[in-house]
Amino acid sequence: MQQINEVVIGLLDTYDTTCPYKLCTLLGIDIVKLERTDPILCRNNSIYIRNYLETETIFIRNDLAEESEKFYIRHELGHAILHPNIRNSYNTHLLNRYKLEKQANYFALKLSNIEFDGIELNNMTLEQIASCVGIPHTVLKQLANF
Repeated sequence: MQQINEVVIGLLDTYDTTCPYKLCTLLGIDIVKLERTDPILCRNNSIYIRNYLETETIFIRNDLAEESEKFYIRHELGHAILHPNIRNSYNTHLLNRYKLEKQANYFALKLSNIEFDGIELNNMTLEQIASCVGIPHTVLKQLANF
């Protein structure tokens, strides 16, 4: 994960922002909001597709809370930056999909620049912590064992 840390530091040094919307603009990645039932989403909250109508595009549900939306955009940016040889982020045929998802989640967490205060979080469940910091519970659970 050190490589991901270095990528995030490089982004901060180059673009001086962690705002996922600004980063998408600077990197030439479109963001398209869709109804949750849109077939493009394949029942996901968000997906990244490289070369969709000759552009890189993040598709995201239009009904997510602001913090969730930002996290999912950061997650898809992780796929765009860390996995340049993969056409889309929902390819279920990849043998290493779990690894790629974990990397994108870690990237999103690091880019979120969230600081965890051990004393403040003492005796809280993962669900409560996830809610406090605006990260999906499943993501925090996956990354808790890092």
